[in-house]
Amino acid sequence: MRTCSLPAAMLACGLLLTVSAGAAEVSVSPAGAFSASGDLAMKKGHIPVTCATTFDGTVAGDGAIEVTAVHFGGLNPLCKSIKALGLPWQGQVDSPHQLTVQDMQVKVRVPVLGGICGPGPVSLVWRNARASAAFEQVTLGPDCAMDGTMITSPSVDIRAVDTLSVAEQTR
Repeated sequence: MRTCSLPAAMLACGLLLTVSAGAAEVSVSPAGAFSASGDLAMKKGHIPVTCATTFDGTVAGDGAIEVTAVHFGGLNPLCKSIKALGLPWQGQVDSPHQLTVQDMQVKVRVPVLGGICGPGPVSLVWRNARASAAFEQVTLGPDCAMDGTMITSPSVDIRAVDTLSVAEQTR
């Protein structure tokens, strides 16, 4: 039988607590299908365009996100030249105030100045009061930028899980 010294056990416990503290525990409701819509101002190089944009997908109660479709529309004809690539995109709720979409990628199909933005992670600011995810001066390589607020339907609520209360309830 192998034994550990008390200092080694304390170090291991400290490492475990440090690793656990990095991942926020959240509760998302309602879990299931969602749409997030709003005006998204995009810039590819020096070409700005604002499009009515809708992200469709699912969110799990623990915060796992999957974006399955993205629609770009609006009055500007350039919006029809933007297409989401690499769907579905995976993501997660990082905290009650932030979420991240991994491997986001879009293609701007215009001659000479178009091209691909991404793939890369994109962090969004979450605001429960409006059930909204905001692109706040988000950059996506090599030369793309995004700004805009998407409102979810149904209204999604993200809360921190009180881990102490959960532990007490399981006793």
